[in-house]
Amino acid sequence: MEINEPKLELISTIREVFSYIARFKGQLFILKIEDTLLESPLFPVLIRDIVQLQKIGIQVLIVPGTRCSIDQKLKTYGIPTEFHHGVRLTSKEAMPIVELASMGVMEALLSQLTANGCNGVQGNWVQARSLGIVDGIDYQRTGKVERIQKDILLRLLNDGFVPILPPIGWNKLGHPYNVNSTELATSLCENLQVAKLFYIGSQEGIRAEGLTRGPRTKDLELNAWGVISALDIHQAKELLALNQETLQHTQIDYLRNAIQACGAGANRVHLVDGRSQGSILHEVFSSRGDGTMVYTNQYSSVRTATADDVPDILRIMQDYIDRGYLIPRTAEDVLEKINDYLVYVVDNSILGCGALHDWGYGFGEVAAIAIDANYRSSGLGEIIVRSLIAQAPAHKLRKLFLLTTQATDWFYTLGFRDAELEELPRNKQEKYDRKRNSRILMHDLEAKDGSR
Repeated sequence: MEINEPKLELISTIREVFSYIARFKGQLFILKIEDTLLESPLFPVLIRDIVQLQKIGIQVLIVPGTRCSIDQKLKTYGIPTEFHHGVRLTSKEAMPIVELASMGVMEALLSQLTANGCNGVQGNWVQARSLGIVDGIDYQRTGKVERIQKDILLRLLNDGFVPILPPIGWNKLGHPYNVNSTELATSLCENLQVAKLFYIGSQEGIRAEGLTRGPRTKDLELNAWGVISALDIHQAKELLALNQETLQHTQIDYLRNAIQACGAGANRVHLVDGRSQGSILHEVFSSRGDGTMVYTNQYSSVRTATADDVPDILRIMQDYIDRGYLIPRTAEDVLEKINDYLVYVVDNSILGCGALHDWGYGFGEVAAIAIDANYRSSGLGEIIVRSLIAQAPAHKLRKLFLLTTQATDWFYTLGFRDAELEELPRNKQEKYDRKRNSRILMHDLEAKDGSR
C-alpha cells in the first residue's frame, strides 16, 4: 500500500484537534491581549480565531493591555507620566485620559468581535483600592484589584457573552483607579476556574539558545523554531534564577506572572505572538504550539500502557508496519504483553509507544518504537527508548537488543552497537526471520558496581 504521508499527518492533526475540543469545551480561557497588536494587519484574524474558540464551546474572557494607548493619549494631551519600578504613577489629572485610552482599546476589540458574530460586553466588574504611599512614593490614582464581581461574569459567560474587563477598577465611592492588566488577569485566576491564561502580544516565546540551564532545565521541550515549548513552574523558577541578565524584560515579566497565575489557580499559562497567523489555534489544538507554556498539573509523561491504550498503540504503529519498519501486530498480540509497553502521553493523548520484552537469561528486547506522524522530529522516540533502557535494571536485564531495518544510525546515538545473531539468547535466535534480514544491535548495561 502506498503511504500518503501528508494525508497521514492531516488525519493525525484532525484527531488531535477533536481530542482538544472535547477536553476544553465548557472551560474558561482568559486572554490578555496587548494593545500593541491593534495596528497589526493580522489583528482581525487573531480576533476571528478567538471567536472560533468561543463558537465551539470554550468560554472566553478578555483583559486588554492598554499601556501603549495610554502613553500615546497622555503625550497627545501633553500630560507627563512617571513610573516607579515599572508601575505608572497615575495622577488625578491623567486618570480621565487613562479611562479614555482604555475605552478606545475596548471599542476596537468590541467592533472586531461584533464583525465576527460574537457578543462582546464590557462593564465595571472590578472593585479596586488605592496603592497609597509606599516607601514615600505616592501612587496617586494607581490602584490594585480588591474584588471581582464573579457572579456577574459567570452569568455572562454561561449566556454566551465574551466579557471584556478594562484595567480600570472603582472603589466603593465610584472613584476610578488605574490597575495593572496582568494583575487583573491573575486576580481572575484566583476567582474563577481557569483552564488557560494567554498573554498575547509581540513576544514569540522564550528561546533556549544562550540560556544558562540547571538540573531541572537541562532537558527542555523545544519546538521546531528553538522556542521552549513547555516548562513546569519549578523549571520556570530555575530559568528565572539563572538568567536574570540574559532574559529580556518581557520574558522575565511573563515567567514571574505565569508562576504567580499558576499559583493562583490557572492550569496553564501561555506566551503567544499575536502577530503570527493562527498562533493561538496552534497553541490550543496541538501538543507543541508556537509559544511558551508554563504549567502546574501533569502535562506530559511516559507511563506503562493499559488495555485502553491498545487502539492508540495500533494506530501509531500502523504506518511503520505499512512501511515495513515494524512487523505486524494484532490487538491480541499487544494486549497479551501490555505490561511490556510504555506510552508517551501529552494532555491525555498518546503520541508514542515502545516495548521491552524479557527473553530470559538477562536479555531484553527493545521493540515497537513508534511515534505519531506529527511528532517524529520532536525527540519523543529518544525519550521512549531511554525510558525503556532505564527500566531494564529493575527487570534484572544485563543486555538489551533490537532488530531494525531502517534506524540503525539513530540507535547508534542511543548507545547501541552492532551485534551478531550468535549474541542473542538461543530462543530469540530460533525466531529470527532470515528473510527479513534485520540488523541486530546490542546495548550492554553497566551493573551498579561498574562491571559489565
